[in-house]
Amino acid sequence: MLVRLSRVCKLWRNVSLSPSLWQKVDLNWVRERYRTDQKLNWLVDNRLATCQDLNLGVWKVRNIQISLEYLIEHCLELRGLNLSGWKGLNADNLKYITMECKKLERLDLSSINSTSAINAQPLVSLSQTMNSRLTHLVLAHNKLAGFTQIMTALAANCPNLQLLDISNIRTFAHNTALLHIEKLQSGCPKLRVLRITNSQIWLAPSTVAEQIASPGFPMLEELSLAGIEDDQTTTARSVDDDGIERILKNSTKLRLLDVRGCVRLTDSGLVKVPAWDLEHLFLSACYITRCQNADLELIVQKWSHSLLEVDLAWSTATASLDAAVQALAEKEDESPLKILNLCGSSVSLEPVKAILMKCPNLHSINLQSCRALPRGIKRLYTGNAVNNLRQSLQDKPKTESNESEPDQLSPEHASGNT
Repeated sequence: MLVRLSRVCKLWRNVSLSPSLWQKVDLNWVRERYRTDQKLNWLVDNRLATCQDLNLGVWKVRNIQISLEYLIEHCLELRGLNLSGWKGLNADNLKYITMECKKLERLDLSSINSTSAINAQPLVSLSQTMNSRLTHLVLAHNKLAGFTQIMTALAANCPNLQLLDISNIRTFAHNTALLHIEKLQSGCPKLRVLRITNSQIWLAPSTVAEQIASPGFPMLEELSLAGIEDDQTTTARSVDDDGIERILKNSTKLRLLDVRGCVRLTDSGLVKVPAWDLEHLFLSACYITRCQNADLELIVQKWSHSLLEVDLAWSTATASLDAAVQALAEKEDESPLKILNLCGSSVSLEPVKAILMKCPNLHSINLQSCRALPRGIKRLYTGNAVNNLRQSLQDKPKTESNESEPDQLSPEHASGNT
């Protein structure tokens, strides 16, 4: 924004150059040839003196330690630092950051080492040094050694942790690591976001006494357990009804739940989720979307008053799916639904018409590869294209066709695509 303002006129340029305005800075947009040590030092001297949140993702500086020293010595107000993609970052660099950056609270270390494993000790030391200061930690897309040791250190030292992203984690021994969820709940009660997408992490066994004693995650707003269907080692392959109940104990404030690929979850387990105002629900490739006897309708009904986004892609239990889509439309004008993904599903035409006619806030619906729908409408609709589809189905109802081959777009819909 400030860069664009500087191009308006000389007066605005002078205003935009004030370091006091450069408090949250994303330098990820900088062209690769300018991501140099010299450019970073110049920015530190001329723009970043009062910066509080800095994104340096994928900057390939030559001398990491010198660059970090210059940055931290001159940016004394730094509270958030994104170093994702810094492949050369080592234990000494991490130690320097955590020891010298006195106000640092948020740290993104994603994709710093996906080949040889990151040793546990630097991250354990990070937890111990930052202690109650640490609120956000991103470790996604890395290979880790001593995962359980790292999580134990976080639970023991970081009571104010609010976001933990351990997505796409691979273990050093190429087997699954264990997450003691009850310990994390007791040690990090303020956690709001937990992402374990597509990671080689399973829940560690726990006793009934440990489960009862755990406070749960009362502040949790986002949980992602999604996993690739073919990978037998991810969290998604292991989490069952008991697991989801353990993780979401007392999580009444949950807003986003992503359980794509969780093949052991049943409708009973999801209905028992304690949140009552869920806004984003992702169920693609779940067992319940493919089981003819699953009560998908009941799950959708529970949150139909609050759901903004629903993913039911690749659902093949036609009767259950149709009932669920109809349930989404029951709120009619009161429905807050904005995004519906039915890609690759066996949904019928009538439920689709119901959702279009009764959900006025809908601005995106994905009907790609829906084999039970008429030819010419199987595609992604966004913006005005949704209104065009709504109008065409209202004026000229189409007959169902079981054609499964790719469809050509009709002219009336092609013109409305955004």
